[in-house]
Amino acid sequence: MISEMKNYPTRFINCVLRILLLIILLNACSTNLGSISNNAIEPGETIKIAVLTPYGAQEKKLSYIGKSLRDAAFLAKQDLGNLNFQLKIYDTEGREDISIDSVHSAINDGANIIVGPFLPETTKAISTISKSKGIRVISFSNDLTLAGNNIFIIGDTSVNRAEKLIKYSLEQKKYRFGIISPINKQYNELENSIRDKISRNGGIETFSIHYTKELENLSEIAKEVREKAINTNTDAIIFTDDPNKKISLLAAELQDITNSTEKGKIQIIGLSRWDLSSSILSESSLQGSWVAIPDTRFRAIYEKRFFKKFGYRPHLKSSLAYDAIALVGALIRKRDIEQSYYPFNTNEILNSNGFIGIDGIFRFKSDRTTEKELAIATIERSQPNILKLSPNKFP
Repeated sequence: MISEMKNYPTRFINCVLRILLLIILLNACSTNLGSISNNAIEPGETIKIAVLTPYGAQEKKLSYIGKSLRDAAFLAKQDLGNLNFQLKIYDTEGREDISIDSVHSAINDGANIIVGPFLPETTKAISTISKSKGIRVISFSNDLTLAGNNIFIIGDTSVNRAEKLIKYSLEQKKYRFGIISPINKQYNELENSIRDKISRNGGIETFSIHYTKELENLSEIAKEVREKAINTNTDAIIFTDDPNKKISLLAAELQDITNSTEKGKIQIIGLSRWDLSSSILSESSLQGSWVAIPDTRFRAIYEKRFFKKFGYRPHLKSSLAYDAIALVGALIRKRDIEQSYYPFNTNEILNSNGFIGIDGIFRFKSDRTTEKELAIATIERSQPNILKLSPNKFP
């Protein structure tokens, strides 16, 4: 589908992305969720959006992410046209102290809503200050523990991917799940969330096994997984870790029971972005695995336009800023139509029909985390092949 889009005239492509940015399903959810404060904004007043990114960070990769987020926000502003709002960028440098200074500056400058910051620790650092002023924050972070009250998390999460993959597995009559995770507090929390998703959707957790950083004991771990998987009639094994050599080695040890291209074999499920790892995609023991990936229809168009304007390829996470500014722009447009005094009321942000983003549709849930619709793909011939397209609307 992307290859077909490349043949479209440039004017049409630009039009598609601008329409994408402005589309919002405006039927707000009926749940009565109160505001944090009564910060009324006059209908004709210029909205001030503060964007916090770490573009001045000393660490090169973090600076690149921050710069990409900053420029994506500028691109979104350009595409929103003549909407009555101002965009001001504040550099956090990826530091908590500077983030606090930045949010104070933004508040003093009259910010009505804050987009960013990126790092979990900087988001946490500004949360109390922004809450005390009744200002909503749409953070680029994917740390679920930060979501709540005035903090909305727009980053993609493993828990969101887990739910989509579990639901798809159940549709394929795979009900019994084993979980393999590294020994790590972060993954313990993720594992608990996966258990909850399995249970809530009608599945059964059959076992969970953990491994250490050392490679030497992987054969013993694989032996334990094999025994438990067979003894518990497990249908699928979920790997929670990011792409690494240990996943490939474990999968190779289990290949005789997990070749999912054969009927009756145990399905391997990758919870992280295996589709972005060439080593994972080319691993023979992982062919047939399932992964959840974003809708890619607009990604190539977005990156092409970004490169044309700024002269470099944006970081993958840059679209979070584009989507956040587009979301805010949609709420401003609705404010202008309805002459509302509260464009960023919680009810408006928690629109149950959601918003359209670069990587597909998304919406905020009542816990302030993001639900994103995803496609389900299988790794086949060293590339992801779509099994189920990403939905165009929420159920």
